[in-house]
Amino acid sequence: MEADEPDASGDGVVLRLVPYRDADWIATLYTRGHGKISALARGARSSRRRFGASLGHLVVSRFEVERRRGELWTLTTAELRQDFTALAGDLASYAHASYIIELVRELTPPEVPDPALLELLIAVHASLAAHGPRPAVLRAFELRLLDELGSAPVLDRCVACGRGDGLDDEAWFDPSRGGVLCRACGALGRGPGLRPMPGPARAYLLAARAVDALEDARDLDATAEAGDPAAARDAVIGMITHLLGHPLRTLEFLAKVRK
Repeated sequence: MEADEPDASGDGVVLRLVPYRDADWIATLYTRGHGKISALARGARSSRRRFGASLGHLVVSRFEVERRRGELWTLTTAELRQDFTALAGDLASYAHASYIIELVRELTPPEVPDPALLELLIAVHASLAAHGPRPAVLRAFELRLLDELGSAPVLDRCVACGRGDGLDDEAWFDPSRGGVLCRACGALGRGPGLRPMPGPARAYLLAARAVDALEDARDLDATAEAGDPAAARDAVIGMITHLLGHPLRTLEFLAKVRK
């Protein structure tokens, strides 16, 4: 038999559940102590009493896992800590939550612990539960997540020439270059995701990035900085798509909800 490492426990969330054999799940978890891991939950499909609601989406649970040789862990116990399943009752909130989970699942590397990222994930669920979906909160989450991963877009200067002035005058955004281009550098750009970056859209993203807590961004949509939230959204999604090499599946769901 394969030897197990000592038990480890900590809070985390479920990012995905995949059926395995007749009675098990393979759960992709984001945990405080281990980052993103895949764990075998034996008997979880055949008996709801095995893990109950603690092994589900839109909840925070305390997981105990054992490390097996290779990439697969074993989930031994799970205890519910915070319940956000009421978000499933509102289509827009559920769409935002689904996108957030897919974003973390697809962008984060395996087994790289980042407790701040887990706190960020819990905070955005709490904001959804308390205030409902807000585009600026989603932008703040995306930007902070990218910052945690070392891939935050440059917004305060031209990534090509370093110029910091004049960016509100016909600037551009190039995901392949990692941020904003001034008018002159943008005219020479050839990246497939190159797009105009209006001054209000850049101000909106800078304001969303600057908030101390995610929920502090919820009022930005009613301020002057919200002059072009669609352009801001498209720039950040363009950056994420460039990093992944493909669009997220939940983007279509979000687009349908917006309409």
